[in-house]
Amino acid sequence: MKTCLVVTTINKPNKNIRAFSKGSQNKKWDFIVIGDKKSPKNFKLNYGQYLSLKDQMKINLKFTKICPINNYARKNIGYLLAFKNNTEIIIETDDDNFPKKSFFSYRNLNHKTFEIQNKSWVNIYDLFTKDKNKEFIWPRGLPLDEIKSNKINIKKLLKKEKFFLQQGVCEGNPDVDAIYRLINKNINVKFRKNYSISLGKSISTFNSQNTTWYKKIFPLMYLPVTCSMRCTDIWRSLVAHNILRRDKKKILFHGTSMHQERNFHNLNKDFEQEIPMYLLNKKIYKVLNNLNFKSGTKNYSQNLISSYKILIDKGFIDKKELFFLYAWLSDCRKLIKNL
Repeated sequence: MKTCLVVTTINKPNKNIRAFSKGSQNKKWDFIVIGDKKSPKNFKLNYGQYLSLKDQMKINLKFTKICPINNYARKNIGYLLAFKNNTEIIIETDDDNFPKKSFFSYRNLNHKTFEIQNKSWVNIYDLFTKDKNKEFIWPRGLPLDEIKSNKINIKKLLKKEKFFLQQGVCEGNPDVDAIYRLINKNINVKFRKNYSISLGKSISTFNSQNTTWYKKIFPLMYLPVTCSMRCTDIWRSLVAHNILRRDKKKILFHGTSMHQERNFHNLNKDFEQEIPMYLLNKKIYKVLNNLNFKSGTKNYSQNLISSYKILIDKGFIDKKELFFLYAWLSDCRKLIKNL
């Protein structure tokens, strides 16, 4: 299946970008790197397509014309370009992740694995930390009052199931919130490698650091524009997860194929940007869960619109979000063939 790896960066090509470029070339994947205003002018890749801000402005798509600069949601432009190239699988990550050899392994849509039986929020990292010297750690986006609230119950699936969205965990300095980073120094977490689990009907956020999307659900990749960088992929996950769950599609979490060597961040600024996430994630999911949706991929666009409309009505996200979402959906209709 035609595969594309999408990355966004404001930095010069580092060893991670070079590794993604080389690995993509070896696997014959497309490789797209989306820059921004802060990106260096002389950005060169041995393999792949780098698009500067100027390059992006030349693309004849509605979203590219209106997406703000210095915004992580410009990554949406990379997705749209992958759609245009008739991609069937999109894998996304960031420039502070280093791929292990297993990252470039073939992606299977079908898996016979274990499944979480809870119908509540779960701390998914609990299942990936090793039993010996078990880390107390939680993923970014998990409500703070849910970190230790539920014991996870699992069972083995009896047959293979399709997973159109698959999230890999990143070890080393993984995706955690600013609170965790402020109280823990020298973070170097080891996660289980050869392990996978279906989220089932339980609730967890997922990020944009090691995530595989299949064509059937491409419209759900939309990263909201008007929230902070620390919230955008998390709030996307709440919206997408709710739509997928109603359509009886499950999310797979799998073992580490990536090592994160985090770029410099001002943790106090991260904390400030994450405050809406701490306060609103449970409320957002509850509100979304009460919506009435029509099942089937043909209804995903309307379900996205309904989701963001209710978030706007509740004051969780800016009303301008619909302006960007409508442009995204218009481009999706134009680019995604045989959906």
